[in-house]
Amino acid sequence: MKKFVTLLLVSLFASVAFAGLDSGTDSFGVYFDTAGNANTLPVQPIFTPFNVYLLLMNPAGPTNGFECTVTPTGAPFFTLATTLGGSGALDVDSSVNGFAVGAASDYPIVGGATVLVAWQFMVQAATPLEFRITKASIPSMTGNLPVVTGNGLLRQCGISSGSVAAPVAYVNSPSTPVPAEVSSFGSVKSLFR
Repeated sequence: MKKFVTLLLVSLFASVAFAGLDSGTDSFGVYFDTAGNANTLPVQPIFTPFNVYLLLMNPAGPTNGFECTVTPTGAPFFTLATTLGGSGALDVDSSVNGFAVGAASDYPIVGGATVLVAWQFMVQAATPLEFRITKASIPSMTGNLPVVTGNGLLRQCGISSGSVAAPVAYVNSPSTPVPAEVSSFGSVKSLFR
C-alpha cells in the first residue's frame, strides 16, 4: 500500500511543470533563450550579436498586454533590434527602456513561457552587463513591480530575482541571479511549532 501511495504522490507532483529556471507564477525575467533556461552569458565576445528575451514565466491566465521598465547597466552596448511579441502589439511608452504594450490577442504560452520582447544586443567591452526589471514609467498599479493585463484585469507580477534592485540576468559575469523566496510570517512561524 505504501508503494502505491508513494507512486500516486510522485505522479501527481510530476504532472506539475513550470517553465525554465523560474517556478514563480506571473514572473518577469530576462533570458537568453525563449524557454527561460539561461539567464547568464558568462563569456560574450565583443561586437558579436546575441539574442535577449523578456519573458513572462508561468502566466496565471490569459495575457494581452504588459508594462515594465527593463534597464541594462554596465558594459557599453548597442541594441540592434527590438521586436515586440504578440499579434499586433503596440508600445505606447516613449521612454528608452519602458514598455506599456497592448496586443490584439492573447500572447501564446509555449512550455510555460511567454515571449514579451525579443532584442538583439551587442556589447562593446568584455565587462559585465546586468539587466533589471521594475515598474513602468507611468504605472497602472502602485508598487515597483511590472504589470500584465488579461481578460480586462490587471495583475501585478513578480520578478525572477525576487527584487527590483537585484539583476535578473548577466552578460560577461561569473555571477548568477539568485531568486529570493518570499515567505509570510505565518509560514516562518510554523517552522518552529
